[in-house]
Amino acid sequence: MLHFDHIAIGCATLEQGATYMSEKSGLTVPVGGKHPLMGTHNLVMATGADTFLEVIAIDSAAPAPRHNRWFGLSDARIQSNLAARAQPLAWILNSDDLDTDLEIAKSLGVDLGLPTTQTRGDMTWQFAVREDGAIPLDGAAPMMMEWSKSSTHPAAKMPDLGARITAIDLDTPYAEILDKLLTKIGDGSMSIKIREAPETKLTVTLTLNNGHLVVLD
Repeated sequence: MLHFDHIAIGCATLEQGATYMSEKSGLTVPVGGKHPLMGTHNLVMATGADTFLEVIAIDSAAPAPRHNRWFGLSDARIQSNLAARAQPLAWILNSDDLDTDLEIAKSLGVDLGLPTTQTRGDMTWQFAVREDGAIPLDGAAPMMMEWSKSSTHPAAKMPDLGARITAIDLDTPYAEILDKLLTKIGDGSMSIKIREAPETKLTVTLTLNNGHLVVLD
C-alpha cells in the first residue's frame, strides 16, 4: 500500500527557499536538519498527521558525496533552474513494501532506482535513488520511500503551521506512462491531476488556516 508522503520544494539555498515560501504564503518554514549521506539540508512543516512539505537544497557546508545527490540536485541543469527560482521539485510516496513497488514500476519501464538508507538526526528511512540521482521521467515520476513501521510518522513531530496540501497538478509528456503506473501502484491517497503537456511542470496548491489558497509553481 502506498500513501502520499510529502512535497519537495527545490532551491539553490535554504535562504532562497525560505524567501520563496514566505513571499508565496507568508509562512516561515522551520529548519529541519541535514542529510549527511546526500550533502543536503532542509526546512520542514507538517501538512497533516502523516504528510509534510520540505524545502531542500545542497548543504554547502557539508562534504560533497561521492555519488549523485537525490532529487537530481547534482545535475547542473537542475541547479541552473533553481538558481533562477525555487520551485516544486518532486512528489514522494511512502510505501509499506518499497522493494515490491519498485519492481512493479520497473516492469512498466520506470526505473525509480534502488533503496538506500538515509538519515536526518535520529530518523532513518529507505529512499529509492537512481545512480544518476535523477527523478525519473524528466522529473514527473513520483519518488518512493519507506519509513520505519515501528515508529510514528515524522510529520507528527514537525511544526504544523496550519497549511494543507489540497491539490497537486502535474503537466508532463509522460502522462500515459504515469497513468499506467498509478493504476498499478496507486497514487498514495492523494488525487494527482496529470495532464499531457510538452514539458514537465509540478504545481502544488496549499490551503492556509485562514482559508486562503496558495499556488506553488
